[in-house]
Amino acid sequence: MKNIFILLILFTCLFGITSCDFVTVPEQSGTNLQSTENIQRKVLLEDYTGHKCTACPAAAIVANNLLQTYGNKVIVMAVHAGYFAQPQAPATLKYVEDFRTPAGDIYDSPTFFDISNQGNPNGLINRKNYSPGTVSHIKAPGSWATEVQLEIAKPAMVKIEITNTYNVATRSLGCNVKSTFLSDTITGGPYKLVVVITQDSIVADQLDAGVYTSTYTHRHVLRDNINGTWGDVVATSGAIILNAPITKNYVYVLPNSYPASAGPSATTCNPSHCYVVAFIYNDATKEVIQAEEIKVIP
Repeated sequence: MKNIFILLILFTCLFGITSCDFVTVPEQSGTNLQSTENIQRKVLLEDYTGHKCTACPAAAIVANNLLQTYGNKVIVMAVHAGYFAQPQAPATLKYVEDFRTPAGDIYDSPTFFDISNQGNPNGLINRKNYSPGTVSHIKAPGSWATEVQLEIAKPAMVKIEITNTYNVATRSLGCNVKSTFLSDTITGGPYKLVVVITQDSIVADQLDAGVYTSTYTHRHVLRDNINGTWGDVVATSGAIILNAPITKNYVYVLPNSYPASAGPSATTCNPSHCYVVAFIYNDATKEVIQAEEIKVIP
């Protein structure tokens, strides 16, 4: 009798006599189809610094403490720009290294973020503008922790995935960056992707609390921009497609030193200490909405 009952239920399901527990997922439109629960909002902290800036090592400690607190949720980029980053003449035997970059000089210029003119150390948190209608992106190290915490708490709107291949013999880096927009609340734009090289653990000169040292460890140093100062467009205003990966491929040859020309200002480029940092920002506001980082040689 039990077997007959089970067969009767199966018969009715097959021929539509009654409804059964077979679930069909409905189509969704205008919503985020990819769950963002496991995708972390990451924060780009730009520390504007210089080797003759006596208070800058203290700011670097603040940045490092944030890394200790939040791990890979925070991505630090140390931008050497302005007066304190200028190298001295080789004859002085001090501060001869040149950590400046063309892109860093542009970011620091009065046309854009104008940081070093306001005094270092200072920085940017996701390049957020804190006074609408004016160019007021600058935050002092004492406020970095608060602002970073607020930015991390926001939902992720974009997922960035970086895949690197590195040829040791030729020092050629192949970089694949896949960007996926996740949130239907994203507006404005266009949105651009910037990909840069940073280097860690560079031992060189630094003025630290009034004391000169030749053995200071410089971290997260911006070395070069792979795809230009302002990057490539990945989404235009009104044409953002959700959950559709946008792939950009780059080839970059790491020089033996930065600057690439030999001389007393150059410092060795060690691929084992280099990272690819990628971030996406709204070109209309310059605000960064997501960042990612991966070692050149995992």
